[in-house]
Amino acid sequence: VVWSSDKTSVATVSKDGLVTAVAEGTATITATAREKSATCLVTVSNKTLVTTAAELKTAIETADGTADAPTQIILGGSFEVDADAEHFAFSIDGKHIAIDDGNNPISGDHYSISRTASDKSLFELTNGASLKLTNLNIYGNADTYSTNIACIFVRASCKLTLGNGFELYSGNGNDNDQLIGISVGDNATLIMEGDAEISKSIKGQEVLVAPTGILQLKGGKIKAREEGTYGSERSLCLQAAINGNQVTIPTVTVENELPADSDFKLDLYDYLLSRSTVRPGAETVVKGTDSYTLTDSDLMKFHLMTNTTGGMTYDSYLELYLDGNAIKIRAK
Repeated sequence: VVWSSDKTSVATVSKDGLVTAVAEGTATITATAREKSATCLVTVSNKTLVTTAAELKTAIETADGTADAPTQIILGGSFEVDADAEHFAFSIDGKHIAIDDGNNPISGDHYSISRTASDKSLFELTNGASLKLTNLNIYGNADTYSTNIACIFVRASCKLTLGNGFELYSGNGNDNDQLIGISVGDNATLIMEGDAEISKSIKGQEVLVAPTGILQLKGGKIKAREEGTYGSERSLCLQAAINGNQVTIPTVTVENELPADSDFKLDLYDYLLSRSTVRPGAETVVKGTDSYTLTDSDLMKFHLMTNTTGGMTYDSYLELYLDGNAIKIRAK
């Protein structure tokens, strides 16, 4: 039998038929015996396939990718993290990782990572880590509201990118559910692209952004939670830091036209000094970019939440308006 490879830059084959990977790509291996031959298509990939929580944890711990070339991890099946596992099921400490479900070949649906019946978190990014999630679903819920519990924590100087096919469902339909979907810390960045979606939390915020956090909207949607008995809808909580007349509000930039059905319900609780006193001035809440100019249509996609604990009605005190390439907030 004579063995050969049509692309030795991708894979070689020995005289005994042993195939050795060389670089990413595909190669055809051919076995020839006299007048007969057979072929086999070989795919070489540097992506790590995981099908369990334990395998994903190991893949994260051994990742050696860079910010420009992150370690590629493929989710090969759905799994649920044990309720009694560590508080942060997956700690990404200074690593650069991209996770995709690799296209479920059976149903075409996306695989999922879930953690239910647990007042604990799924992912934590620390020490400059970056994570990109595409074509997968994440689910979680919590019975108690706490800033220490979220599906994903993005700490200072870290970056989370949510791409096409991603959905985060941060509630289980129970009106007591109070889980934060994604918590973006000071100097941390959340980027949303394509049709990524964060939705359906009940009492907790879908996205909570610290005063110097950054949210870049290149696409995607953050849907308002279901109202329930809590009596208000909100999807994006922007924490304001107020020191005398100095006000710091997270940076939200819109870099592409957002989906027509986008409806960002803004919670700016810290921006109110009290029920009867509102910050004067006109702070910027949302900005366009050099390549994208905000329009009245964009303004209509951002709304103040209707009310919050104690019956405070936001739109009785504040209003959003378009000023040049920015959406600003001011007292009525």
